[in-house]
Amino acid sequence: MEWTPESLKAEIDYRQAALRADAAHYRVSRRTNPVKRSWWRRLGHGTGQEGSDPRNGHRDAA
Repeated sequence: MEWTPESLKAEIDYRQAALRADAAHYRVSRRTNPVKRSWWRRLGHGTGQEGSDPRNGHRDAA
């Protein structure tokens, strides 16, 4: 396919519009959905409510 200046401009405009739409969708989804903690953080850190145990903030190994 031969690229003419008009076809290049149309292709660039099309791709930029698609990128802007994706960015807008991402912004909206980040605002409406709370941030989920990763499975690794959930596994290692529990619910985050440790209680009033003053032991250095770490769990015992055994």
